[in-house]
Amino acid sequence: MIEFAVLGPLRVRVDGRDVPVPAGAGRTLLAALLLRADEVVPADLLVDWLWDGAPPNPERAKATLHMAVTRLRRALGEANVIRTAIGGYVAEVPPDSLDLHRYRALAGRGEHAEALALWRGDPLPDVRSDLLHRDEVAPLLEHRLGVLEQRLDGDIEAGRAAQVVEELRVLTRRHPVRERFWAQLVLALHRSQRQAEALTTYQEVRALLVEEIGVEPGPVLREVHRLVLAESATPARDARPPRQLPVRPRVFVGRHRALRELDAAASGSAVVISAISGTAGIGKTALAVHWAHEVAARFPDGQLYVNLRGYDPSGQPMPAEDALRGFLEALDVPPSRIPPTAQGQASLYRSLLAGRRVLVVLDNARDADQVRPLLPGTPGCLVLVTSRDRLTGLVVREGARPVRLDLLDRDEAVALLEAGVGRSRSTAEPEAVDQLVARCAGLPLALAVVAARTAGAPSAPLRAFADELAADRTRLDALDTGDRLTSVRDVFSWSYRYLSDDAALVFRLLGLHPGPDISPAAAASLAALPLTTTRRALAELARAHLVAEQVPGRYSLHDLLRGYARDQAAEEHAPAELREAGTRLLDHFVRTAEQADKTLYPERKPVDPPPARPGVRPEHVESHAAALAWYGTEFRTLLAVAAHAAEHASDARAWLIPECTATYFHSSGHWPEWLDACRQALGAARRLGDVRGQAAMHRGLGRAATLLHRWGEAREHLGTARRLFHDLGDRVSEAYVLVNLSGIQETGNRSTEALPLQLAALELFRELGHAHGQARALTASSWSYHLIGRHEEAVRHATDAVRWYERLTDLPGHAAAFGTLGLAYRELGRLDDALTMIRESLDLFVESGDRYYEAGVWRDLAETHRRLGDREEARAAVRAALTIFEELRHPLADEVRRELEELG
Repeated sequence: MIEFAVLGPLRVRVDGRDVPVPAGAGRTLLAALLLRADEVVPADLLVDWLWDGAPPNPERAKATLHMAVTRLRRALGEANVIRTAIGGYVAEVPPDSLDLHRYRALAGRGEHAEALALWRGDPLPDVRSDLLHRDEVAPLLEHRLGVLEQRLDGDIEAGRAAQVVEELRVLTRRHPVRERFWAQLVLALHRSQRQAEALTTYQEVRALLVEEIGVEPGPVLREVHRLVLAESATPARDARPPRQLPVRPRVFVGRHRALRELDAAASGSAVVISAISGTAGIGKTALAVHWAHEVAARFPDGQLYVNLRGYDPSGQPMPAEDALRGFLEALDVPPSRIPPTAQGQASLYRSLLAGRRVLVVLDNARDADQVRPLLPGTPGCLVLVTSRDRLTGLVVREGARPVRLDLLDRDEAVALLEAGVGRSRSTAEPEAVDQLVARCAGLPLALAVVAARTAGAPSAPLRAFADELAADRTRLDALDTGDRLTSVRDVFSWSYRYLSDDAALVFRLLGLHPGPDISPAAAASLAALPLTTTRRALAELARAHLVAEQVPGRYSLHDLLRGYARDQAAEEHAPAELREAGTRLLDHFVRTAEQADKTLYPERKPVDPPPARPGVRPEHVESHAAALAWYGTEFRTLLAVAAHAAEHASDARAWLIPECTATYFHSSGHWPEWLDACRQALGAARRLGDVRGQAAMHRGLGRAATLLHRWGEAREHLGTARRLFHDLGDRVSEAYVLVNLSGIQETGNRSTEALPLQLAALELFRELGHAHGQARALTASSWSYHLIGRHEEAVRHATDAVRWYERLTDLPGHAAAFGTLGLAYRELGRLDDALTMIRESLDLFVESGDRYYEAGVWRDLAETHRRLGDREEARAAVRAALTIFEELRHPLADEVRRELEELG
């Protein structure tokens, strides 16, 4: 069993045995990765933490980091959990093996005492990095204080106030301006029947705050003070507890995470506000009412409920004073005693709830302003708010705990559907059930409509209902119940009609986007709006839950909302406008991909896209790391946009996305996707009669097939590409294809046949005066000379290639030249020179992000260490290669695994 611990001194154990962790950089590196376990930590950030922002040699910092990772992996041995990722590293920690994971899980479940028991002192006192302690440890300590506060709240509420008084006195001395501890101390003294001390303690902290930082106590302290004064002066008032909860939902499935979050919120004694938000039809009210019934017994002083009609067919949200009046009447206030003003009503409402335990359910709120007057002012009550709005203001100002509902997963959706159609019908037609679930997009309202319709037709096959939902353009019609409260289209419309003009425009056009999600920049191009305007529009849509922001800065619609958006677009825009918007979106991705590709591979021959449409705002990708990050984020979207463009080809844009993504395809290992994208684009280029596009796509197909070891297919496509480029008079591209063809010869153990192709390409590049082409051809011919045993010629050609690359900016090409030179040196017995060159190659491949070739160089490094007699370094290098091949799912992984076994 592997154990990692950071809640105290850094500790690693395997089966109860301590594993020594290297001091210095190794210890800092491991601590940093464990603090962000299972998350990719960028290399730039690790460099900052390792050297406190000042590496001794900035140009070599990443290479030094890489070697530190290698040494740390070797030191950890079987406890090694460090994996290489694009742009950085990640510690993939097994479940429950890290104390920080267990702490967060326990704290999240409300098991605060158990969570705090995992701490062995201050985190990582044996790790020297001021920046790491500032960025990661300080927030962790603050989180611990918050958990401690919650544990103390629970102790006081559970009747253990007297037992925590001394602990709170110590805490207020250690944290003299942390008001929450002072408020808990005042409350604990009060609950221990020590009212005089409680009031004296309040005056003490008030004087401290005024004298030290010049402020009066905050709202939490003031409310506790008022509570002590009120309960000391007047007896509690008897009243009939209100019981206003609606009927519990007949069917309720899933939502386990949300229920746990609500349970955790209810464990404290302060006024807790849980804000349940989500899109229309997601089941917010069902969750709130279900959970409220589950916990009603915890609130013996009553349960209040009101539908605030924030998103109602009438279009008129309920005024807060109407809700207040209803609550006051439920609390037995005679109408004659209800104050005439909203402010007076709110004051009386809060006074009546002071010292009581009441559950308040505010359903269907429009915004935070509608909710605020209905919030209790003293501990003991819990408020549950549901809204299509995120209620961000309530989270920021009142400390509301957001509970956001997502679409149901498959199992939950099936369970909801089965509750309506019956298990026997469901099991009889499992394929139809899967189709119904998929076509309802996991939206509870849609599933409930389908369940009701199928239950009303017990003899009809489920397949018939699934077929009715099959067509995107008529799906919402099939989910129309004739009731404005339950028809999916109508329910969506209540949110849509509240949007600003810009947000409504962006929402409509998002229905045209074929990708899984979209960035603000791409949405700005789609809508031809300024970026700042688009960001505001997307934020408005996210607040209204008409788009989902699962990852910051990435927005998506589920299929039913996408269909609704498409319907609105068709109603409000002419077909020509919609085609223009689609072309702008394609232009955005072509132009940004062109720039990103140029950043990754500056020497690549430029493409010549058609002029961009007005309103297109490509993103600026100005660094190698930024280009890799952009491709990594947009990759699935690029595939979807490329496929859509190929299907609806009207110009060269159809093949330009795969062409401008070729460098990333090559380096990232997404070779099957490269094949598919090029095949689709080739079909479009043929329909358009675009010979250049056909040539480019044949070359892309050949390169991808080569990497996948599909030699015949690669040879056929590259041969066609060579012929088409020759017919076009594009001699530079033709020469590059010769180098690609020679790669197929080499992999088939026919290096003597590959060499003439490479030398012919070299001569052609020299004739054209093409510097980068010469460097590529020299590297390729050097490799062939190496393979056939002519190592002196290999050194000469590789050395010439390195000289060329020193004037260029092709990192992978430069790395390949260093690597080939190193192998030639190795065969000539110059092992130290070989080691130097191979390490240079490795550093450049790591920097470029080309993981396939990086793995190959790790193998070369391993063999060089083996020849030098260093089997330990050789094993570490082979393990690094194996990790990458396994992540790429490459067939070479089995071969490398055998190499590792042979090294012992």
